[in-house]
This record gives sequence, C-alpha cells and structure tokens, in this order.
Amino acid sequence: MKILIQIIKIVLIMMLSVLISILILTNITNTTILNKSYILEKLEQSNYYSETKKEIQSNFENYILQSGLQQDVIENIVTEDKIKIDTKIIISNIYDETYKEIDTEEIERNLKNNIQKSLEGTKISETQQNSINKFIEKICSQYKETILHTKYETKINSEITKISKYVKLIKNIIISILVVLILIVLVINYKEILRGIAQIGIALTSSGIMYFLINIFIGYKIKIENILILNNSVSQVIREVANNILDVFMKWGFILFCSGVIVILMSNIIMFLINKSTKKDENT
Repeated sequence: MKILIQIIKIVLIMMLSVLISILILTNITNTTILNKSYILEKLEQSNYYSETKKEIQSNFENYILQSGLQQDVIENIVTEDKIKIDTKIIISNIYDETYKEIDTEEIERNLKNNIQKSLEGTKISETQQNSINKFIEKICSQYKETILHTKYETKINSEITKISKYVKLIKNIIISILVVLILIVLVINYKEILRGIAQIGIALTSSGIMYFLINIFIGYKIKIENILILNNSVSQVIREVANNILDVFMKWGFILFCSGVIVILMSNIIMFLINKSTKKDENT
C-alpha cells in the first residue's frame, strides 16, 4: 500500500510539473505573439520602419530604370510615419478584424508632384502620359505589396482568433486541474501537510528545470541569428521576438526553480523545527 501511495505521489508531482509548465507557456503566448501591443513594440525596437523604407525605396528604383524618368521623382514620396501608420493598420486587421485598406493617395500625390517638377517645361504626349500613369500605378501597387508582405490577413486573423480562444480555454482548464491536483496532494499528505507542500515545491523546481532545458534545446537546434523570412526587416522582427521569448523562458525557469527550492527548504526547515520541538517535549 505504501509503495502504491509513493507511486501516486510521484505521478502527481510529474503531472503538476507538466501542467505548471503548460500554464506558464499559455501566459507567455498571450503576452507575446497573441498580443498586438507586444508586436508593435517589437517592430519599433527592431527598426522595422526604417528598414522597410529602405526596401520600398530599393523596389521603386527597379521601376524608375524602366520608366525613363529621373531618379529624383521617387525621392521622399514615402515617409517612415506613413509606413508606421500603414503597418499599424495591417496589424489591426490581423488582431482586431478591422479590414481597413492601405491608402496610397499620399504616395500618388507626392509622386505626381515630383514628376511634374521633373518634366516642367516639357511637352508630354498622350502616349507618354499613359506611360506615366501606368508607372504611378505600379509604384503604388509595389508599395502595397512591400508593406503588406502577405495577402492572407483575413486568414491569419482567423487563425489567431482560434488560437487565442484555445489558449484561453486551455489556461482555464489547467488552472482547474491544478487546483484539484494540489488539493489531492495535500489530502494524501494530510498527516504531514508540510511534506505535501514540499512535493508541490518539487513540481515547481521540475518546471523550472524544464524551461531551462527547452531554452537550451531551442538555442542549440535553431540558429535564430540566421532566420531569414520574406526580407531583412521582417526577419529582424522575428529574430527579436524569438530571442525575447527565449529570455522569457529563462526568466520563468529561474522564477519557478527558485520558488520551488524556497518552498522545499522552508517546508523541511519547519518540519525539522516541529519534530525537534516535539522530541524536546517528549523528553521533558
């Protein structure tokens, strides 16, 4: 019977450890990749807007060579503020289901003004004007294509909404199960409640070690600095987010490990003092 109880205790500790780890993981997911503010913050920190501006300008230059127009017509037609506004629209479309379109009127207006200044005093034929109009359309289209990076905002939003619901559901279920398991551990150890608390400390310590191991494994298997998706600006954001999440794993690993050790030490110290006091009373 004692062996069976010990096996049950070990199983309960393992279950507690796994569930605590998953609970923390759901919290990390909610506060990072499922958090609109977090993503916007990482875009800012990774110089996303300035890098995207460089990429947009480079793409424009590919078209200017074909148009026969002067290089300066594409200068300063897009600002970082414009890119920032449009990026926030895209992020809102993904996270908030706003479905707002990117407006290129400002870019079109700036480009037309630049072309007009460049061709001032030059007689423009109908054919040339048509070519200029097509060039303007291409530039605006290229801006949208570069800034969006994906044509699947609605699909991404749908998936993020589903993931958010599942994460919230899983979190609530795990909290309920954890409460039940902790009560079971304490009931099994009702004669020695402090020993039961120490076992909960073991579960916390194990969860902390698990996060350390996850961090080491991901760092070993995935070379984050080599990640390249779509372009440099997007890749830099992904690298920034990945490194930050690994840092959060380490932080939680440290918190869980230290909390578990403290709980174990305090429980055992109190048990030692109680046993010492009991023996002293028996001797007197």
